[in-house]
Amino acid sequence: MSKDPSPQQFDGTLVKAAFGGANVEQTVLEEYSALLDEHDSEDVLVVSSAPTSTEAFREALDEEVPGAATPNVTSFVVHATDVLNQTDDRVILSDALRRELLHRFLADYEWETEYFRQASAQPSFIEDVDAVMSTITWQTATPEESPELRDIVAALEAFHEWLAEHDHMERGQLIQEALDVLSGDARDDVVDFDAVLAVEFEEFFPLERAYLDALSGDCELVCVAEENASVRRTWVETGPVTDYVSFSESRRGASGSPATRLAATATYFAEDTVPEDPGSGSVSVLATDSSDEQLAEIANEIEELVAQSGWSYDDIAVATKQSGSAVTDTIEALEGTGIPTESTTVTGFGDDPAIRELLAVVRYLSIDDEEEVPDHGPELHTERLDRVSEMDSLDDAIRWWATDSGLKERIAERAAPLDARAQFGNVRRAFRMAEFLEETEFVDATWESFEEMLERAHEYAPQQNQTSATDLNGGVRVDHLQAIKNESFRVVFLVNLVDSEYPGDPFLTRLFPTERVASMPDYPGVTELDGADVDATFPTTSTASGRPFTQYHTEHARRRLAVGAGAAVERLYCCLYEYEDTALEERAQASRFLTAAYDDLHWMTEADEPHITSEQAAEKYLLSRVDDALAEVRRVNSQDVTVSLSEVEAELGEIQELLEQSGSRGDELREALRARVEFANGEVRR
Repeated sequence: MSKDPSPQQFDGTLVKAAFGGANVEQTVLEEYSALLDEHDSEDVLVVSSAPTSTEAFREALDEEVPGAATPNVTSFVVHATDVLNQTDDRVILSDALRRELLHRFLADYEWETEYFRQASAQPSFIEDVDAVMSTITWQTATPEESPELRDIVAALEAFHEWLAEHDHMERGQLIQEALDVLSGDARDDVVDFDAVLAVEFEEFFPLERAYLDALSGDCELVCVAEENASVRRTWVETGPVTDYVSFSESRRGASGSPATRLAATATYFAEDTVPEDPGSGSVSVLATDSSDEQLAEIANEIEELVAQSGWSYDDIAVATKQSGSAVTDTIEALEGTGIPTESTTVTGFGDDPAIRELLAVVRYLSIDDEEEVPDHGPELHTERLDRVSEMDSLDDAIRWWATDSGLKERIAERAAPLDARAQFGNVRRAFRMAEFLEETEFVDATWESFEEMLERAHEYAPQQNQTSATDLNGGVRVDHLQAIKNESFRVVFLVNLVDSEYPGDPFLTRLFPTERVASMPDYPGVTELDGADVDATFPTTSTASGRPFTQYHTEHARRRLAVGAGAAVERLYCCLYEYEDTALEERAQASRFLTAAYDDLHWMTEADEPHITSEQAAEKYLLSRVDDALAEVRRVNSQDVTVSLSEVEAELGEIQELLEQSGSRGDELREALRARVEFANGEVRR
C-alpha cells in the first residue's frame, strides 16, 4: 500500500514502549492509572485492535480499578457492533453465514476479466477470492490499477448491495459503518466516556485510526505503541506507525531490560540484539525426527507439566505460524492423546462427532423419494426422522430431533467436560444455521439447502478462521502467533521451526503467482518494495536474497517468532523436526533464526529427554519394550552376547503389575501385548 504523504493528526498523546510485554503492560498500567486520577473508571474507555487481547488487558488493569468496578476494555469490532446495534436495524452475519452466502452469490457470478473466468473453474477459487475480499473489506481498500483487483471490488460491492437489499451486513463492514455514525449527528448518543486509552496502537490499520479519531472526538486521548512489534499492520503497511500519524504530544514509556531469558529471547528475535542473561526462565530446543513425532513429544511434555501440582492445561499455549489447517492439525494431534484444547480462531466444527451425527441426519432428510439412503454413516432411527420430516420448521425440527434422540446426553457421556462444552457450542451453531434459513429470504428453507450449508461449514472448517474471539473452554491454547500477542502463558511451544516455515517463501494469495502479486501496487498488502522500506520496518537483518520483497517477508516471519516467544512466562520450547513428511524423507533444515539464536544465546539448550506421561506415549513404550526384549533374547542364538533374563523378567513383571492396576484399559493393552508376542513368534491369531 502506498504511504499517505500527509500524516493523520491526533489531538492527544503517543507513548512509545520498548519491545517486550513487560514494558507494554507497565506503560499501559501507568497511563491508565494517570487517567483514573482525573476520571472515573466508567468514563475511561480502553480500546485494542484485536478481540483476542482484550481479556488480557482487562485482567492487567483490573487491580487499578477501585472497589467492585471493572475496566471498560473493548476492541474496535466489539465497539462498532455496539454502535450499530443502537443505530442500525441490519443483521450482522456471523463468519460462517457470511462465507455461505458469499459462496452462493459467487457460484453464478459473471466475472469481467478472462483471467477470473478461467480461474473460477478451480475448486479453491471461491475460497481464494473470499480471502482477498475479506482483506479489502476490513481495510476499505480501493484497488484501481490491476484489472483483476477491480473485478474483485466490483463483485464485493455487488455482494454488499445484495446483503443490504435483505437488511444484512458482514462483519468486515462494521468499522466503516460505525465510523459513519460516529462522524455524524448521532455520535453523542453512542459515546458516553471522557477519556480513551488506545493500546496496541502499533497494529492499527488506517481505517481503525480514522475510527479512533472519530471515537475520541474532544475526549482526552492516550495511545500506547510497542516498538518493533507490529505483525498485523506491517502485513499491509511498511515502516513504523509513526510514519502515518502525528500527535500533539509524544513521550517514552517503560523501557526496562528483559526480566527473564524468555523475554530476552523474544527481544533477540525482534531486534537482533543479545541482551544480558537475566538468569531465570527456561528456553529449550525440542528436536524430533518427524513433524508427527514433534507433536507427540509436545503432548508428552504437556502431560508432564500438568501432572505437577498447581499446573493446568490453560497455562500452556502451542503456537503455529499460520492459522487454518496448521492449527486444526495440531488440535487433532493433541486431542488424540487426550489433551483438551481451545482456540480463538478455529472452531473445531469440522471434526466434531456431534456435528457429524447432525450432518448424517440432515443428509437423510434431504434425500428425494427416488434416491437411495446411503449405506454408510451412523445408524439412524428412521421412524423418528420420518416424524421430523413432517414438521414445517427446520429449526424446530432439528432441535426436536436432538432432544428426542438424546444427543445432549450422548455428548455428555462420551466426551470429557471441556470437549462436551465445545461440542454443545458447535451444535448451537448448527441450530443457528437452521434458524437463519427460516428467517432470511436469501435461500430456500429446505432440508436440501440446510444440508448444503452444513456440508460446506463442515468441509471448510479447517481452512476458515474466525474474526472474533470465541469462547475458551480451559484447554491448551492452540492458535497462530498473531492471536496470542499481548497474552501470557506459563509455557509456550513454538512449532515447526524449520527453514521452510521460518521464514518460508513469501505468500499473499493463491489467486496470482507470487511474482505477479509482488508487482501489484494496489494489492491490499505489502508488495512493491525497496530496501528503504525493509530498513524502516525492521531493525533485524537475516539471511535472505537481495530482493526487498523476499527480505521484507523474511524479517516479518522473524518478528512473528518474537511475538510468540514474548507470550511465554516460565518456559519456552522451540520445536522442530529433522525430516519432512514426504516419500523421500527429505531432511528439514532448522530455521535460520533458531540456528542463529542457538549460537548467540548461551541459555538456549536442548530439551531433556521427557518422561513418559501421556497415554499414547505409554502404549508406544510398552509395545516397543516387548519387541526389544524379544529381540535381545533372539540375539543369544545368533550372536555371541549375554542377555540377563532376570532383568527382562523384572521389566515385564512391572509392566504386568501396571496393567493389572489399569482396569479395562489395562486389559486392552495386555491383549495387545499378547498379540505382539504371538505375532513375533510366527503364530497366527484369529
